[in-house]
Order: sequence, then structure tokens, then C-alpha cells
Amino acid sequence: MSQNYTPLYIALRYLKGRKSGFLSFISSLAFVSTSLGVAVLIIVSSVMNGFEKELKDRVLNVIPHASIYGLNPIDEWGKVEQALLEDKNVKGISPYIETEALIKSNSSVAGVLINGVIPSKDKSVSVIHEYIDVGAFEKISLDNNIVLGKLLARKLNVDIGDKISLMLPDSNSSFAGYFPRSKVFNVTGIFNIGSKEVDETLAYISLENASKLTGLSNQIHGLRLKYEDLFEAPYLVWQSLIYAEKESNVLLNAEDWSYTYGPLFEAIMMEKSLVFLLLSLIIVVAAFNIVSMLMTMINEKRGAIAILQTMGMTDKEIFKIFLYLGSAIAFIGTFLGVIFGIGITLLIGSSLFETQLNSLMEYLGTYFISYFPYDIRIDTLLIIILVSLFITIFSVIFPARTASKLHPIEILRNE
Repeated sequence: MSQNYTPLYIALRYLKGRKSGFLSFISSLAFVSTSLGVAVLIIVSSVMNGFEKELKDRVLNVIPHASIYGLNPIDEWGKVEQALLEDKNVKGISPYIETEALIKSNSSVAGVLINGVIPSKDKSVSVIHEYIDVGAFEKISLDNNIVLGKLLARKLNVDIGDKISLMLPDSNSSFAGYFPRSKVFNVTGIFNIGSKEVDETLAYISLENASKLTGLSNQIHGLRLKYEDLFEAPYLVWQSLIYAEKESNVLLNAEDWSYTYGPLFEAIMMEKSLVFLLLSLIIVVAAFNIVSMLMTMINEKRGAIAILQTMGMTDKEIFKIFLYLGSAIAFIGTFLGVIFGIGITLLIGSSLFETQLNSLMEYLGTYFISYFPYDIRIDTLLIIILVSLFITIFSVIFPARTASKLHPIEILRNE
């Protein structure tokens, strides 16, 4: 055998071990701790990535990226819309009327946030139409039709074809005082975003019906905007505001998604970073196990090391033996951790656990979605693998140097 491969051959022989089959107990402990650390990191990171992805793809794409609204209702909003189209960053525009109301069915009453929109225009700024469980979103433009969230429909005990009443306070008083405005609507669609906050409080009607209910005539509250990049909306909306003010006869203001969901998104990102940092300590513990295993092995193999040195093996080659041994444990442990981590993540996201997890999330009622998402990303996997290999291989250097610095004469004298 070539002398260059001798340290590798000896390291593999030490890795196998003779006393207890394939692996000694202490070697097995080093493997398990490394695999466990990597697997836990992959599982938790995939789940956190899943929450981040679902927040962006579902909730943040249902609400507008940004809105430009008037301090008073906007007249001749068509001119404002045309002015906004001059902004090349704007990819979608939808006029809206938004108001709070009471919604009443035969069995229940609930508070609701009414959005009056034009369906064809609303599709350019929101994906709400993609999450219609039953019915059709476009039908709100016909007659007196309404689309409800799934949780709201369940609370009201209504389904497609049922009738509900909307009641709004009338701002115009008569000699007898204030009376609510009321109108009967047909339920023509039920959407299910997966967000308790959206599905339980939101309803859509046509812009025309919203105008009649609120007494705004041909006026609107504002225009919702969509940009190419969601995260650029907080900056681009102010540029769009300049375009809108050119044609507006009322004072305008701007608002973006970060006003409502920004703190939640930032909390998820911060939690994701902190969890990754804390769970990385498991790999640090695994590295200490590898160091402990190598130091124990060096102590047991002192005589063999001394013999190898007297036979002409250099300190560098002794160093390589234990560097290769620790690196092999690091690579195999990391590889097994990746396999177990991906497998358990896929198992958690399978239909086997879906029903139980969905029930738990809905019961807790504290999350912005009521199911258990995951998102296995290649870049995250690579970071976890590199972090694991760096920590574990770096930790091997100390025991390998310790082995290379042993003095064979003192060892053989004591033997």
C-alpha cells in the first residue's frame, strides 16, 4: 500500500473497531449526536421556511402590497387610476371601498370587514380568487352577491345560495335619529385562505353595491396597488403617491402591507434566525462528543501510536490518521442527519399527520394559518451541511494535534 494512503487506511480500521462489531459505543454516540443535530436543524428550518413561504404566498398576496387612499372619498378616481398607470413599477390597480358592517344570517350575527371591489381589477392585485372553495368570485358583480371567508360562513351557518343581511350605520341623520342601512345579499362564493384573521372577518361585494350601502355615489375610498416585488412596496408606494396626486382633488396618503403584517413577518424571520443559532448548539455538543471519542481513542492507542512512530511514521501522518477519522465521522453523521431530517420533514407534511396537526393548529387558534407547512430549500440544506462539517471537522484538529505530539520513548517506557 502506498505510504500516502496509510493514514487513511489506519483511520478506517479505527473507525470500524474490532471489539464491538461495526462501531464502538463511543463512536456510535458521536455519529448519533451529529446526525441528530443536523436532522433537527433541517426539520425546524424547513418548518420555519414553510411558515415564511405561506405568509408570503397566501396572506401577503391576498392583502394589497400597498394602498393609496384619500383623507376624504376620492372623486373622478378614473383619472387617478390613469395617472398611476404611468408608474412603470405598478403591475396592478384596483379601486376599493372598505367599511365595517354587521352581517346577519338566520342563526347568527357577526362583525365583518366589507371590501367593495371590481372583480376583474381586483385579480390584478390579489390572489383571493385562487382560493375559492365553492362558488365563483366573479359573480359578485352580478345582482346582490357576496363572497365570504370559510370561517365566517361557518360561524353564520350559511352556504352557497343562502341569504344574509348587511347592516351599516347611516351617517345622515333624520328627525328621528340615525338608522342603519340594510341590504340582503346572496352567498355566491366561499374562500379559504388558511388565515384565521382573513377567513373569519373578510367579505367581498361589488364596488357598485358598496357605493350604494355607504352612500358614496361614484366615489371610492382608495386604490390598491401591486408591485413586482412585495418587499419593495414600502418604498415604491411613495413614488406612486406622487403620480396619484397629480390628478387628485383630495389629499391622499399611502400605506403598505408592512403596516399590518410587517411585525408578524419580522417576528418570523427573527425567530427563524434565533432558532437556527440555538439549534446549532446541538452540533457543537456533537463536536464535543467527537473530541471526547478521539481523546479516549488516543489514550487507548498510545502504544500503537508509539510503535507507528518508531517504524518511521511522521507527526504529520499521525495527525492525518485522527483528522481522517474525525472527518469520516463528521461526513457520515452529517449525511445520515440530512437523510433523516428530510425524511421526517416529509413525513410530518404527509396526509398521515395532516388531520391531527390541522386540528391542533385550529384548536390553538394563535397562528396566521391553520395547517402545518414546510419548505425544504436547497440553500438552507447547504448552509446546514457546511455549518455541521465546519464545526465538527474544526473540532477534530485539537485531538489530532495532541496525538501527533506524543513522545514514543516515554510511552514505550511506561508500557
